[in-house]
Amino acid sequence: MWHETYLKAVLQPDYVYASEHLLPHLFDSLTAHSLMLDHCGVRHAREAAELLRELRREPFPTYDPRIEDVFFTVDRALAARNPEAAGAMRTALSRNDLDMTIYRLSARLRLMRAMVRILTLRRVLLDFAHREIDTVIVAYTHHQPAQPTTLAHYLTAVENNLARDTERFFSALGRVNLSPMGAVALGGTSFPIDRDMTARLLGFDRPVENTYDAVSASDWQVELASLITITSTTLSRMLHDLLFWASRGLLILEDGLVQGSSVMPQKRNPVALEHARTKFSKAIGGAQSVVLSSHNVPFGDINDPGPDMQPPLNGMWQDFREGLELLIASLHDPIIGREKWLRDAKLGESPITELADTITRKTECGFRAAHGKVKELLEMLHEQGRTVDTLTPADLAGIGVEVTSAELATALNPADFIARRTTFGGPAPAVMQQEISTAEARLTLDEERHAVLTERFMHARAHLEGSRPETLPQSEGGKS
Repeated sequence: MWHETYLKAVLQPDYVYASEHLLPHLFDSLTAHSLMLDHCGVRHAREAAELLRELRREPFPTYDPRIEDVFFTVDRALAARNPEAAGAMRTALSRNDLDMTIYRLSARLRLMRAMVRILTLRRVLLDFAHREIDTVIVAYTHHQPAQPTTLAHYLTAVENNLARDTERFFSALGRVNLSPMGAVALGGTSFPIDRDMTARLLGFDRPVENTYDAVSASDWQVELASLITITSTTLSRMLHDLLFWASRGLLILEDGLVQGSSVMPQKRNPVALEHARTKFSKAIGGAQSVVLSSHNVPFGDINDPGPDMQPPLNGMWQDFREGLELLIASLHDPIIGREKWLRDAKLGESPITELADTITRKTECGFRAAHGKVKELLEMLHEQGRTVDTLTPADLAGIGVEVTSAELATALNPADFIARRTTFGGPAPAVMQQEISTAEARLTLDEERHAVLTERFMHARAHLEGSRPETLPQSEGGKS
């Protein structure tokens, strides 16, 4: 009998976690293994596969301290109905390769679900950008007002980051989607099994090529933690900006995403954004625990990057999902303070770079000299307590620059500043329209790619459940 402390601290929590999160993957793996054994001529393996399909439709037993884990719960249930089938299923099988297969299947599902939400957020950002192509904002660098741009320019910049993250997720999927089954304890088996067939049945691209690697590696889990860290970091930076804008009334969330104050009746606190920021911070923290569980431990089948890592991974995925969902809801249709933003741009000094450009073009003195002249103007304005919008042609004549009133007005107009930025990737409305169209086309391709993979994995699951005809799922290349 197990020690009571070990039961409470390890076996029971592991059983509960596996029962709640890993059972479909356990049944998938055992069924695929049994079907492969049947194909290889192992007697009673087909009966094992059919019994596994029956068992997965029944309520799973609650924790029993006499049974070590969910695998042995299934093993006993199978043996009670057909000992020969249970014996066949155990051929060329270890919990080492089984567990790592289950963890990869679980990670694949979480990865695909996370990608759905990232794709959704990208669509929300691009739809938002469409509405705000002409919305002037003041961009900041080093926490100081810098230059005018558009809200669409900002939103597509974040979407570009998420597009790269999407490609990272697809790339990581190719390293996650490998089958450890058939590695057994670590040295493979003397039985003539077909590891390629098991991989195809489970929707994997191929088997892990080295059986020692198959049960030992945790690099793919650390890579997933890195992906979550990268994406969460980008989105936390966006949330910093959104909260800053909300604090100034430049962005207002809908009522269901804000909370009031029990004392101050005027308050509309953008709590959904605050909670989203917290979720991403927690996701990054969970990711670090994944890394540390793999750090400085033996390269082999051990608990640190195995069962002990699964709850932190689960928390990481959950916090990441909830952060994305809060952000998607917040950006679906906020109120934008366009007039306030435009007033900030007009009254502030953000368009002043264009005045230096104008002086450069008018006098051919070179931008360095024009930059110096504009600094002189700003010093004069500050001494006189004036704002940039009060500049006159006479002020410029005082520093040896002749411009007309119309030239000065357009040089200080934030909208004109933006309209002149027609270089590739710039904020000019015509350029932004094309950039958004390009981003939408890229997003559509990513959505289609995701849909193809989803169908493939769903077909594999349906086949293993017995809800589809007995045809082998195809590999990614179409070879069955």
